[in-house]
Amino acid sequence: MKQFVKSLISFFLLCTTITVWGQSKKVEIVKVTYTSSPISQYRMTEDQMISTPSKASTYDFMKGITDYYSLYINLEDHSSVYILDSTVQVRPLGWENPRVRAALADTVLFTLKTPLQKTLKHEWIMNQTFFSEGEVGNIEWELTNEEKKINGLNCKKAKGKFKNYPMLIVWYTKDIPISNGPSVYQGLPGLVVLAEDYFRTIKLHSIEYTEDREAFKALYSRKLEQFEREKERGKHFDKEPLLLLKKGDLARSLYKHNHKKPYKENN
Repeated sequence: MKQFVKSLISFFLLCTTITVWGQSKKVEIVKVTYTSSPISQYRMTEDQMISTPSKASTYDFMKGITDYYSLYINLEDHSSVYILDSTVQVRPLGWENPRVRAALADTVLFTLKTPLQKTLKHEWIMNQTFFSEGEVGNIEWELTNEEKKINGLNCKKAKGKFKNYPMLIVWYTKDIPISNGPSVYQGLPGLVVLAEDYFRTIKLHSIEYTEDREAFKALYSRKLEQFEREKERGKHFDKEPLLLLKKGDLARSLYKHNHKKPYKENN
């Protein structure tokens, strides 16, 4: 909690700096830390939520797996890098055996957003690697009037349109006037604070800013070179809209398998 209070102070200073951007360019790179766990309201079944005196639930086991991501945003040209930093696992009661591992269906390794609003992504899906190229706007959003506070931030709810990518909800805040978010969850009128799809729940953990633009450029360039090499090879390359449709079909199939019924929007 103390960490987030410090982050809120950083939010205030950040927003103040952005407001007077035309007068001061001291703040150049914003670093947002997100946590991501392989749980969601769509993925978990009622049975998976049940614990016993000798063993925690499958939900508790999966919740104990946390990926830490950094989102670096260049405020000058609006390019960004979203990258997996580390994974931490806390094993609950009854799950201590290290040979017991979770089957993770989807893990993003990095996503670049270019100054031209293109998205370049590397991700693992069902133990296969994919490099995909798209653009901000590939995911269409339905903006709702539903509001709530998340860690003191005024947030609004947006839903991915069903025909594009099912089971996707995000909460974004205009308190942080930066249109960005984890991976390809882009194009909203504010920073994404929380995102939930079939595969994962992603939460904003902290935010800070830095003047180290050279470090950002080096990271961006390394990942761009890696992406371009794989694109040239073409073996694991796809267009983002097509990959989203494939992931949507996978999410529907897994939902039907786990819940023994097809997914409907009001489930």
